[in-house]
Amino acid sequence: MLLFLLFMVDRDNSLHKLGYIILLLSYTGVLIIRILYAKEDWHREFNTSDLAQDSKIDKMGDYQEKLSNKNDLDKESGK
Repeated sequence: MLLFLLFMVDRDNSLHKLGYIILLLSYTGVLIIRILYAKEDWHREFNTSDLAQDSKIDKMGDYQEKLSNKNDLDKESGK
Protein backbone atom coordinates (compact mmCIF):
# COMPACT_ATOMS: atom_id res chain seq x y z
CA MET A 1 0.00 0.00 0.00
CA LEU A 2 2.83 2.39 0.85
CA LEU A 3 4.49 1.64 -2.48
CA PHE A 4 1.23 2.39 -4.30
CA LEU A 5 0.84 5.64 -2.38
CA LEU A 6 4.43 6.57 -3.20
CA PHE A 7 3.56 6.50 -6.90
CA MET A 8 0.35 8.48 -6.30
CA VAL A 9 1.94 11.28 -4.24
CA ASP A 10 2.04 14.62 -6.00
CA ARG A 11 5.65 15.65 -5.50
CA ASP A 12 4.84 19.31 -6.03
CA ASN A 13 2.26 19.32 -3.22
CA SER A 14 3.90 19.73 0.19
CA LEU A 15 0.79 18.40 1.97
CA HIS A 16 1.01 15.12 0.03
CA LYS A 17 4.70 14.72 0.83
CA LEU A 18 4.18 15.52 4.52
CA GLY A 19 1.22 13.14 4.77
CA TYR A 20 3.18 10.32 3.15
CA ILE A 21 6.16 10.85 5.47
CA ILE A 22 3.89 10.89 8.55
CA LEU A 23 2.18 7.69 7.37
CA LEU A 24 5.54 6.03 6.74
CA LEU A 25 6.90 7.01 10.16
CA SER A 26 3.68 5.86 11.87
CA TYR A 27 3.85 2.48 10.16
CA THR A 28 7.52 2.14 11.12
CA GLY A 29 6.68 3.03 14.73
CA VAL A 30 3.94 0.40 14.87
CA LEU A 31 6.32 -2.25 13.51
CA ILE A 32 8.98 -1.36 16.08
CA ILE A 33 6.46 -1.47 18.93
CA ARG A 34 5.20 -4.89 17.80
CA ILE A 35 8.76 -6.24 17.60
CA LEU A 36 9.59 -4.95 21.09
CA TYR A 37 6.37 -6.42 22.50
CA ALA A 38 7.11 -9.80 20.90
CA LYS A 39 10.62 -9.71 22.36
CA GLU A 40 9.25 -8.92 25.82
CA ASP A 41 6.62 -11.64 25.50
CA TRP A 42 9.27 -14.15 24.42
CA HIS A 43 11.42 -13.41 27.47
CA ARG A 44 8.43 -13.56 29.77
CA GLU A 45 7.42 -16.96 28.40
CA PHE A 46 10.80 -18.69 28.44
CA ASN A 47 12.75 -17.07 31.28
CA THR A 48 10.29 -17.69 34.10
CA SER A 49 10.53 -21.47 34.00
CA ASP A 50 12.99 -23.67 35.83
CA LEU A 51 14.52 -24.56 32.49
CA ALA A 52 16.47 -21.28 32.38
CA GLN A 53 18.30 -22.15 35.62
CA ASP A 54 18.97 -25.81 34.71
CA SER A 55 22.74 -26.40 34.58
CA LYS A 56 22.33 -29.58 32.47
CA ILE A 57 21.33 -27.60 29.40
CA ASP A 58 24.43 -27.03 27.27
CA LYS A 59 22.93 -26.57 23.81
CA MET A 60 19.65 -25.74 22.12
CA GLY A 61 18.80 -29.41 21.49
CA ASP A 62 18.86 -30.08 25.24
CA TYR A 63 16.59 -27.11 25.82
CA GLN A 64 14.12 -28.28 23.15
CA GLU A 65 14.11 -31.77 24.65
CA LYS A 66 13.33 -30.36 28.10
CA LEU A 67 10.54 -28.22 26.65
CA SER A 68 8.98 -31.17 24.83
CA ASN A 69 9.15 -33.27 28.01
CA LYS A 70 7.53 -30.44 29.97
CA ASN A 71 4.77 -30.09 27.35
CA ASP A 72 4.12 -33.84 27.45
CA LEU A 73 3.78 -33.72 31.23
CA ASP A 74 1.43 -30.73 31.00
CA LYS A 75 -0.79 -32.54 28.50
CA GLU A 76 -0.94 -35.67 30.65
CA SER A 77 -1.85 -33.73 33.79
CA GLY A 78 -4.49 -31.74 31.90
CA LYS A 79 -6.48 -34.85 30.92
